[in-house]
Amino acid sequence: MRFISTKSTDTPAPLADAVNRCVAHDGGLYMPESIPTIPKALYNNIGEMNLREIAYVVATSFFGEDVPPAVLKPIVDDSFSFDAPLVDLGGGKYMLELFHGPTLTFKDYGARFMARLMKYIDSRDKGVRRNVLVATTGNTGAAAANGLFRLDGISVCVLYPKGCLTRSQTAQFTALGENIHPVEIAGSVEDCKRLVEMALADPSLDDFRLTGANSINIARLIPQITFSMYAYSRLVAAGVADADKAFYSMPCGNLSNLVAAVMAKRMGLPMGGLIAATNANNQLEALVSGGDDTPKEHRPTHTLAPSIDMSYPSGWPRLKSLYGGDLQAMRRDICVASPVMDEDIADTVNRFRADYSYTADPHTAVAFAAAEASAPADVPVVVFATGHPAKQLDIMTRLTGSAIELPVQLTRFMAVRRHSTIIPPTLPALRKHLVSLNR
Repeated sequence: MRFISTKSTDTPAPLADAVNRCVAHDGGLYMPESIPTIPKALYNNIGEMNLREIAYVVATSFFGEDVPPAVLKPIVDDSFSFDAPLVDLGGGKYMLELFHGPTLTFKDYGARFMARLMKYIDSRDKGVRRNVLVATTGNTGAAAANGLFRLDGISVCVLYPKGCLTRSQTAQFTALGENIHPVEIAGSVEDCKRLVEMALADPSLDDFRLTGANSINIARLIPQITFSMYAYSRLVAAGVADADKAFYSMPCGNLSNLVAAVMAKRMGLPMGGLIAATNANNQLEALVSGGDDTPKEHRPTHTLAPSIDMSYPSGWPRLKSLYGGDLQAMRRDICVASPVMDEDIADTVNRFRADYSYTADPHTAVAFAAAEASAPADVPVVVFATGHPAKQLDIMTRLTGSAIELPVQLTRFMAVRRHSTIIPPTLPALRKHLVSLNR
């Protein structure tokens, strides 16, 4: 499999280059040269398959030509070693819980896969040191740091916005030490993302062998195709009527789950449609409506769903490329729900607890509220629960007035306190920091 730029002006790249560079020479993001289809026979029997088996089918479809089965199978098994239960809420509503990994978010699956694939790629180039950059509002940094922790020859810089993360969020990557280096940026998460993208595209930094670990890395994106396929398999296994007409609702920050779900549909997954759920800050609604899709110099305010406080979704070029720029075709597949405001997030979290005896985090609440407003009647609806409620402990405590139990994945980090490096949001400052780490 070769990978092409979303700008379509760069030469197709092999897997190793696409994973290592993340961003093509022309500034576009990598996408597979073609989307493979899966035989219908697999979907006929998918109810009998477990999470790892489905993930392996996805992985071999894209990486099977480049990675031997004896290597790829352990990568998949290790990356998908924790389940994603489908919880039946009743009334045709289901919750796909994607937060049972080591850092309690859906990003654990893709981050672990990417880390292990990187290790395999680097094993063929002995003695080389790689520098991984990741921008985070909390979840991505924790997942990437955990996945890459203690991997030989890899140094990780986690860039996060100053004063925007809670102690429990930062603890999951600041407490690790060793090859994980937290860097507090005196700016917004948009500044962090911009710094990563600028650094990856800067030829003067090639000697550092930079790689991005955000969802701009194709190795993080592709494993997420598994989610909607596995949800469908659980519907089929449970004998749910009209499983092939199910709608999938997901909170949309940088759009990796949405892009992955569209790719699953292209691979033949039966579905009714997709619901893209956003908050007050995300500009996806304007982009899909055909507005100007150039990145905005917008400084978002903080909402109750901070992980999707993205003024410009970095996955938009991929979504647009999947449809060849045909926004009308995109709108036929994807319902972009009206942004869910903070008051509706709060109301949904508390209604959920009252009506279903279920505690959902604010991002999951955004997806559920969007599904309530946009999903057709009388079809199954699967909501992607992308994070454990304890990941947003302060917000959840404020919204519910109740204590949220801390899972062991969080408590084991809280006792360790380490300081971060603080730098301004400039490329020279980041370059200077990289030099200090690689002496």
